[in-house]
Amino acid sequence: MSSVLKFDLYTTVLLQTIIPHNVFFSYFFSFFSIKGISVVIWLLIAAFLIFFEERKHPGIQKKDKQFLLCFTISLLITATLTNFVIKNIIRRPRPIFPPNIYHLTPNISSCPADFSFPSGHAASSFAAACILSYFDKKRRWFYYLVAILISYSRIYLGCHYFLDVVVGALIGYLVSKVFLQIHSIIGK
Repeated sequence: MSSVLKFDLYTTVLLQTIIPHNVFFSYFFSFFSIKGISVVIWLLIAAFLIFFEERKHPGIQKKDKQFLLCFTISLLITATLTNFVIKNIIRRPRPIFPPNIYHLTPNISSCPADFSFPSGHAASSFAAACILSYFDKKRRWFYYLVAILISYSRIYLGCHYFLDVVVGALIGYLVSKVFLQIHSIIGK
């Protein structure tokens, strides 16, 4: 086993043991890992942001339209890139832990049967957090906290290795940053 894979496995196991594995935390993190729920969470956050912005400044603002466009395109590109392109090229299997480690997580939510690398949840979450932070700098800590919770849930539940989540988060963040740069050049 290469040193990178050893580091990945040991870091994953360490992160799985930081928070106690019990029914409460298992259900808590399972909520963030339900297939599609991360997109729903981000759409609700975006809707609330637009709603509160709309209350301050009635009428659909150009900024609101730009935000929705950036948000939607960034999430679509990120999800397509991670879930349909990179996962099928790399084809890394999901984690299979030995019995002395696997017992840590009650089997509340099952992991998908597709490939592990990179984490689509982490990629989409960091893409959304990046876009939301660009348009609403006051709450950026909240957006990144939600992204971290969603991403960590994938490790906690044993669905991803540490590096799956880190690379997924980087892809989401970088895709959004590139898209925001393109938007700032041609969108004005």
